[in-house]
Parts: sequence; structure tokens; C-alpha cells
Amino acid sequence: MRWATFAGVCVVALVWAAYSVGAQNGSFLTQDFGAQYHLAEITAHGAIPLVDFEHGWNAGSFWVNAALYAIASGSPTIWYFLWGRLLGAGLGAVLAAAIGLRLRLHPAVMIALALGVLLLATPLHIKYTICLLWVFVLLPTGWLESRPRLAAAARVLLPALVFWQYVELAVLLTGASGLFELFARRAAPWRTRILNCVQLAGGFVLGLVVQAVAYKVLWGLSFADFNRQVILGQTETHEGSQYAVWNFFDLPTESGRFFILALYPFALLIPFVPLVWQRISDSTRLIALAGLVLVVVPIRRVDNPHTTTVSALVLLAVVLAVAELYERRASLVEPPEPPGGGVSKPTRSALVLLLAAAGGAWAAAILWIGFGLQSMLGAVLLVALAIAGAVLGGAFLRGAIAAVSAGALVVLGCVPALAAIDHLDDMRRDAKSFAVSDSIARWAGPEYERCSGGTREALVMPNYLELYDALGITNPTPYYLFHYDFAQYEDVLVPQLEDGSIPVIIETMPLHTPQPWLTDAIRANYVPCSVVRIEKQATTVTIWTHKSRGDVRQRDLTVRGGAMGLTR
Repeated sequence: MRWATFAGVCVVALVWAAYSVGAQNGSFLTQDFGAQYHLAEITAHGAIPLVDFEHGWNAGSFWVNAALYAIASGSPTIWYFLWGRLLGAGLGAVLAAAIGLRLRLHPAVMIALALGVLLLATPLHIKYTICLLWVFVLLPTGWLESRPRLAAAARVLLPALVFWQYVELAVLLTGASGLFELFARRAAPWRTRILNCVQLAGGFVLGLVVQAVAYKVLWGLSFADFNRQVILGQTETHEGSQYAVWNFFDLPTESGRFFILALYPFALLIPFVPLVWQRISDSTRLIALAGLVLVVVPIRRVDNPHTTTVSALVLLAVVLAVAELYERRASLVEPPEPPGGGVSKPTRSALVLLLAAAGGAWAAAILWIGFGLQSMLGAVLLVALAIAGAVLGGAFLRGAIAAVSAGALVVLGCVPALAAIDHLDDMRRDAKSFAVSDSIARWAGPEYERCSGGTREALVMPNYLELYDALGITNPTPYYLFHYDFAQYEDVLVPQLEDGSIPVIIETMPLHTPQPWLTDAIRANYVPCSVVRIEKQATTVTIWTHKSRGDVRQRDLTVRGGAMGLTR
């Protein structure tokens, strides 16, 4: 069943990758993706790019892009399908399901992981699937752990290969795995864990040395030039990098994915709540740590694309933590030894509240310092505080761990909840839902009173039905929606237009679906008593009165700059 689920995920990922791509146009080639496309093109034609340190691209990534460019025969659309969608979100979903396969998870959990990557935390392109590939290879479970030599080779070769592809990810993910070995792996002795750290660091250095030697031998590039391009020179040019403050209550809302930005800090830190950390597996700990160190990416650029694309590991860690806690739910309901032993109930309650406050203070400190300090130091402190709380809390809190964790979860949960309420309030105050209707009522209302001769019956067409209430009028017909098959009412409505039982028509805009029979009947039986052009709203309102009312004074008015005058 697991293998069948994995096969199904592969098919869905391929189909999603294909059908989520649109034909790329000229604007695509002027953006970041277009820059990568052109670099792939010149590499395919013989150029030897080194590294773009700002984005982490290294020499190997350009050669991969060049191969994809050749497969796509130079088509930007096919290249983006391969590089962005198929090897980005598509491969990310497959790797998520593969992680579930390695961990022998329930098929439903595998599907949740894959769909979460496809639809919620979507890797933007091939670069960020490296993060999922990293944890898939180094998961401390199964066949790899039972083969020490193979595991050692993986810890050396993977950082070296990733360095050739993306420098930034090689640094961050190597650090994450080192933190896992030192603070999160439980079963292995310290000698083994330190040796694993040495292997990881050695793999990173291996990637650097091999690349430097390759450029020296194959292309005659001196080590000094290589150093300036890949290491020191690039870090110097990146010295002025901006790290943004994560304003929880004023996040950007473009692309309709506000919830990703609002929930990211909450989801990022859930695995590090002491009670959760104590009960999740080593594999989930590795995934959570890898997601944690990538926090530098969205903090540097607080927006949907950067946050969404690094949230795949965060999503995986949360889903796995929930699944594991559910499986071990029996152990969670065992009442811990109350703090203070046999102390009185009021004293015990006060102590529990104090411990909960301490957990809340820890969570608040992480959010305030880690997401509020406009410096790379903020991300470093965020990682340090999260790991310290998880490790020390799990080791020393014992019976108090539930109270401390509850306080932390309350603070973490309140932030996105309060941010959502604040966001809705902002939208309520800033909404312009009735701006056009209010403007029409203000400027065209007096003209309606002049043209209507006191009648309170009028037909508003085809939109801004709020005018019925705003002008205090009623509709003499049962018709409100002028939809595409409105012609079915022609036999009923045309006689009403002809005999004047509809005394006034307020036309607020052209019909969405042309109805020649309706517009012809109006022009044949009504006079445009007033035309009001509201420039700010780009709206023209025509008030038609029935010819049976006799001659009326016709006016054509324009509202400009808060004043109304005759149209010139």
C-alpha cells in the first residue's frame, strides 16, 4: 500500500507540474527566473560561471541548468517546467512521499506530506528541493544507519555535492546536521556523533577544495581569483544585505497566501516545544532542525515566495510530529508527578501558572529576538534559543514539562491568532466595498431626484444594487441579475418598458453580457435625462426616464477633483 501510494504521488506530481505552468512571455525573461534562463543559455554555449553568492548558486547548478536548457531545446516554457515545476514542487512532493516511505508511515500521512508540499509549502524551483533531498538521504533510520561505511560516505559526499550546487544551502544544511548530531541524536555515543560532525565538515571542505583544484587545473584560474569569486569576495559584496523585521501584525498579503507568513513562526517552533521535542523521533528532529536553520531565508526577505519555498521542511516536521504524538497518545495522558510533591492545591496551581509563564516567556523571547532583530544575529539567536529550550527543557523539566510546554504553545498560538484578527480588522477598516455605490449615490442621487419627479420606483442595471437602499427606491420588476440568459424574460420585460410601468432606469455600467433586445427597447422608449461621469471611480451613470413623462431637461455632468460641473 505504501509503494502504491508513492507511485500515485509521482503521477500526481508530474501532472501538477505540467498543468501549473503557463506559457512564458517576455516579462518572464526580465525577472529572476529569466536571469537563470539566460545563464543556463550562456553556460550551454560554453561559459564557465562560478557563483552567485547572493542567491547561493554555484558552478554545478549552472551546468545542471545548461543540461535542462538543452533538453528544452531553448524553450523558456519547457525549461521552466523542468527547472521550476517538475524539479521544484513536483520532485519536492515525491521526496516528501519518499521520506514517508523510508519512515514506514501510514499512506494517509504520506499523502498529507506530498499534498502539503504541492499546495501549501511549495519549493519555488530546483534549488529548494535540495533541502528535502538532504534530509531524505541523512534520515537516521533504516538501511543507511545499518551500514556505517555507507552512512559515512553519505555524510561526506552530500555536503560536497551540495556545495557545488548551492553554497548557501551547503552552509546551512551542514550546520543543521551538525546541530542534530550534537544536540538531537539520542542513541549514538558521543564519539560517533563527533565523528559524524567531522565527516560533515570534511565533506563541505572537500567540495570547496575539489572545486578550487578543478578550476585551477581545467581552466587555469588562480586560487586567489577563485577565493575572491567564491568566498571572501562574494561575502564582501554581500556585506550590506538587509535583514527585515518580521512584523506579525502587518504582514504583506499578496498572492492570497497571508496564512503562510502568519503561521510560519508558529509552525517553525512547534517541534521545539519541550514536550513535543521529547516525544518526536530523531528523524523528525533532523527535519525540524533543517527547517529551523533555513529561517534566515524568509527573514532576509519577508514575502510569500521566500517563506513558502522554505516551509516544506517545516510542514514535514509538523505533520510528522502530529502523527508521532498521535501514535504515542497513551503516554501523553499519563499524569506527571506534580511539581512540589505534596504541597497544597493552591500552591501547586500557582507553581503550574509560574511554569507556564516561564514557557510563554521562552517562546516570546524567540519570537521577539529572532524575528525582531534586524540583523543576521537575530536568526542565530533564534536557532540557539529554540535548541536550548528544547534540549534543556526535555532534559531537566521532568514533571514540569507539560506546564512549561503549555505556556509556550499558548504564546506561539496566540501570535497568528491575534495577527489574523488584526488583519481582518485592517481589512474591515480599509475595505472599499461600497466606495463606488456611495460615490454614485452622492453625485447621481440629486440628479435622480430631479429626473424622477418624486417617484420612488426605478430599475438599477446591471450592478451596484446597493443603490436601492442608498437612494430609498424600490424595483418595480422581479428582475435584478442581468445574466447571460436574461433574454428568456424578453416577452415579459419589453411590454413593461414600453408602457412606462418602469418609470426610471439607472444604468450604472454596460451589461456584462450584451442584450441587444434590452438596450434597443430602452433607447426606443426612454430619454437620457442625466449622464454623470465620476472620474475617480471611472464610472458613468445614465438616468433614463420614460418618454411618457414628456420633455425633460437633459444634462451631461462630470465629477472631477471633488466637484461636479458640466461636461465639456
